[in-house]
Amino acid sequence: MKFHEMFKKRRMEIGTVREFAKRAGLDVAYVSRLENGVTLPPKDSGKLSKLAVALEIAKDSDEWQEFMDLAAVAKNELPEDLRDDERVASVLPAFYRTLRNKELDEEDLEKLLSLIKSPKDESLTRDSGEEE
Repeated sequence: MKFHEMFKKRRMEIGTVREFAKRAGLDVAYVSRLENGVTLPPKDSGKLSKLAVALEIAKDSDEWQEFMDLAAVAKNELPEDLRDDERVASVLPAFYRTLRNKELDEEDLEKLLSLIKSPKDESLTRDSGEEE
């Protein structure tokens, strides 16, 4: 699913474009452009959150996270909560190679698997010189 598809689906559950726009304090043309994929989701996270609230998406729910992730994808960005995560940054090159069907070396594969399996606050590698 793409951002504009999710947006339109949720908006249709609420009412017409005009009803939704009026209730949310948005321009009808803007809402129409968003749900037709003509306009990208807002860059400002506060404005994006306001859209999610207007769509009656529960904050911090799985649907909220999906909405934010789809918005990031639509803008060709990493999701905001992952941008500054050093663990994610360290495995992105391996992930990109995987997507391009390139072979991963053993170290990159281990890092990628560790990131997928481990809680966010655990250390990704043991080669940082720190004792566990």
